[in-house]
Amino acid sequence: MAHDVSVSSTAPRPTGRRNARLGQTVGDMVRSLAIVLALVGLLVAVTYQSQSAEVRSVDVATAQAQAQRQAPFDLQTWTPGPDDAATSVRWQATEGSGGIPVWHVGYLVDGSEYLQVAQSKAAEASFVPEQTSGGTPQGEATVGGLRWQRYESEGRRSLVSVEGGVTTVVSGTLTWPGIEAAAGALGPGSVVSG
Repeated sequence: MAHDVSVSSTAPRPTGRRNARLGQTVGDMVRSLAIVLALVGLLVAVTYQSQSAEVRSVDVATAQAQAQRQAPFDLQTWTPGPDDAATSVRWQATEGSGGIPVWHVGYLVDGSEYLQVAQSKAAEASFVPEQTSGGTPQGEATVGGLRWQRYESEGRRSLVSVEGGVTTVVSGTLTWPGIEAAAGALGPGSVVSG
């Protein structure tokens, strides 16, 4: 059974309803975009977390007691002030120490300056450059009755002393008087853990 299909060529007839999208303007699109951006901004503001991390203090006294059992010399520390914190401590070999353990304590001073104390019996020629960030000699200083060699690199000052086969490096972003004061205040077991 065959069906005849006829196609009429009449014009479309309006349904009586107005198409709402035909009446939109650029202003309507801008208002819609503003609403969406406001919602995104509100979402970002509610979920935003500051990237500034709280300073994590470490227990230097415990690490020092453990390392002192292995160290063939008195491990030196610096006593941080009330606005300072010990932020890193380790007793391990470094690339520049030739496999000899290095005592390292790092401090955050006054909220933005860095200070470190490093000691080792390493006789490697690369140990001092490693600990002074490739610093160049800048003369000598006498601090705490010891002769220290000054080293300076970009943004970093260091004092290096070699006594009894032990190399001690006090280094950081402090001024020369700050570095010298820290070196003069070194002592075994004088740490205050944060």
